[in-house]
Amino acid sequence: MSIEGERPSYGELVVLVGALTARLDALEAENAQLKAANAALREENAELRRQVGRNSRNSSQPPSADGLAKPPPRSMRGRSGRGPGKRPGASGTALMQVANPTRRVSHVPDACGGCGSALAGASPAGQPVIRQVFDIPEIRVEVTAHELHALACAGCGSVTRAQAPAFATAPAVYGPRVSAVAAYLSARHHIPVGRIGEILADLAGIEVSTGWISDAVRRMAEVLAPANARIRDAIAAAPVAHFDESVTRVGGKNHWLHVAATTTLTAYHIDVHGRGTDSIVAFGILPRFAGVAVHDAYRSYQAFDGCAHALCNAHIIREAAGIGEFDATARSEGWAGALVNLLGDGYRWVAAWREKGHRQLPDFKLDDLRRRFDDLVERALAAHPPRGTGKQSPARNLALRLRDRRDEVLRFAADFTVAYSNNVAEQAIRMIKTKIKVSGGFRTLRGAQIFLAVRGYISTVRKNGLRAAHALHNALLGDPWTPALTQ
Repeated sequence: MSIEGERPSYGELVVLVGALTARLDALEAENAQLKAANAALREENAELRRQVGRNSRNSSQPPSADGLAKPPPRSMRGRSGRGPGKRPGASGTALMQVANPTRRVSHVPDACGGCGSALAGASPAGQPVIRQVFDIPEIRVEVTAHELHALACAGCGSVTRAQAPAFATAPAVYGPRVSAVAAYLSARHHIPVGRIGEILADLAGIEVSTGWISDAVRRMAEVLAPANARIRDAIAAAPVAHFDESVTRVGGKNHWLHVAATTTLTAYHIDVHGRGTDSIVAFGILPRFAGVAVHDAYRSYQAFDGCAHALCNAHIIREAAGIGEFDATARSEGWAGALVNLLGDGYRWVAAWREKGHRQLPDFKLDDLRRRFDDLVERALAAHPPRGTGKQSPARNLALRLRDRRDEVLRFAADFTVAYSNNVAEQAIRMIKTKIKVSGGFRTLRGAQIFLAVRGYISTVRKNGLRAAHALHNALLGDPWTPALTQ
């Protein structure tokens, strides 16, 4: 090294520059590592914020899990410009008088309203004003004695006794209507067996045990087994059906509940299998279904290629909303919000053209929807390039799914018989989740299957405009309602 005050030599400068270059390279490498670590931390922070901020609007989380922070409901239907209330001329459900009331009660005034004179023997003046009161009569237990007579044959002398009705299994039993009410209150309204006993005692003076009520629900499920098999057959033969799944607690362990439904049919399934393909096969509907299956893109559904598929756009909108909320890149680029608006446009276009009698969007509208959709997907893929290793970001995963399954996403626009969302199945499963939240779960798998068998039948008959308790009573009498196989 040079003496102080002298200029460094050329060789010394070369060594110094080399050292500085090496140091600069090390700093650049360290800076690159820090940038990568910072980017990873930002992604991790965004993912943690996304998980903490999940609700029913930005994820597949059900509304029941939102708690006190539940956001107010929103609709994609837009404003109609009409005021609230029934439209003039629209049919209503106001209570109307009937021509033949059950009974008539005459009310005659005792004294004149003018002078106070007694009106005994006074002549009628005009026609009476009618006030009809609709009420439930006092519930009384009706006891029917079925007398089983025996007759002796004149030819051979054999004595033959009449057979008792199927529901008269002992010298004294509760009848099919009591059993139907117990099953209805349990499966439709999720009332515990102890409280069902209280209701029957308070309303009708019927004292039954909790064991009898549980057995009544079990007998109902057995009676409905052929009808429920027919319902599954009808769903399998339907042109469009909806499928969904959710976790359910049975015996303190998680089991996966499956539902298949149309606008007129509902069927449930739960067994020892897991969430995936084995359980769907055991359900027995999708393996023989040849229509359009609407679902939430759960990958096990894709194993069934004998049918067409349509994805739930409500799920996609919630997913895109969550990405736009928590992914800074997606938020700045704007593709997620644009996707939500585009699918909303498609929803409104379909509603408008359906009112005009169309069965699908006109070609020019459908082509425009697809073109805009493809442009948004390309924007999303460009904004979220692939990661070298590990999991891809939620934004890129959504963009890849949209690219690969565009026709399934937009099938509702190409075929108006296909619903925009999977609400038919989600509504069928929603109240089951409510029961689980209240009761904590089913005690046994068999108990869950019994409950779901009755619940599915009740849902189906109600969808077809029938009174559920009446239909259950008829089923116990050997005349269950069953659907046609051409729904």
